[in-house]
Amino acid sequence: MSSATGLGVYRDALDRMSEDQITWMPFRPDMLAELPPAGREHTHIWRARVPLICFDIVELHLPDRVMRQFGFEQVVPRPIDTYVELHKLDRRGKHTEDWALRHVRYVTMWERRAELAVVGTPTYVPSVSGDYMGWYYSITRLFVSPSFRLPTHHYQPSSLALHLTTRALQRIHQRATATVTDIPDVDMYGQALTGIASLCSDVLGRVDYGHLIHMPPSQEMASTSSATAASSSQTQHERVVL
Repeated sequence: MSSATGLGVYRDALDRMSEDQITWMPFRPDMLAELPPAGREHTHIWRARVPLICFDIVELHLPDRVMRQFGFEQVVPRPIDTYVELHKLDRRGKHTEDWALRHVRYVTMWERRAELAVVGTPTYVPSVSGDYMGWYYSITRLFVSPSFRLPTHHYQPSSLALHLTTRALQRIHQRATATVTDIPDVDMYGQALTGIASLCSDVLGRVDYGHLIHMPPSQEMASTSSATAASSSQTQHERVVL
C-alpha cells in the first residue's frame, strides 16, 4: 500500500478507534515491576508539570492532561500558555547565546520538578470527572480525516459516517429526554420533534443516505421485514446443513 492510497485508510482506522482499544493505564504496578531498575528510576518526577529544555527548545510536560496513565481520575486540566514567542526561537546566528541564562525562568521551574508533581484521585479503572468530556469535545479536533463528504472513488472511509450517526443519536436521545421530562408545553413538543427531524435529515444527507428521507414508511418497513426474513431463513438453512 503506497503512502498516497494508504493515507485515507490510516486516517479512517484512527477515527474508528474506540475507547476499549486504548491502553489508558500503561503504568500499572504489575507492569512497572517487569521493568529493569533503570526504568523505574525517578518515578517521583514522572508527574512533574515542568518545562523540558534543550538549548533553544522549551516544551511543557503536561501530565495533568493524561492522568489516567498514572492511575488517577482525569479532570479538566489547567489552562496553559502556549509560549508562542518560544516557538519562534532557533539557534541560527546565536552561536554565543547563553541559553541557560536566556531560559532562566524555565530552568528554575525545572529545578523545582520534585515540588511540581500533579496529584489527583486514585482509581483502579480509567475514569473521568463529570465535566471532563464536555470540556474535551469543546476544545479538541474529533476527526483526523479532513472532510465529512465521502469520496466518489478510491477508499471509502466509514468512520465519519459512524461518528456522525452516533453523535446524532446521542443528541436525539438528549433532546427527547429533556422534552419529555422538563417541558410540559405541547407547543414545545412540536418544536423538539421538528428539530429532531431536521437533525436526522442533515446527518443522513451528509453520509449520502439522504434518499431514505423520501422513502415511504411502508416501503421501508417492507424492506426491513424482507431482509429480516431472508436472514432468518438463511440461518435456519445453515443449521440444517450443519
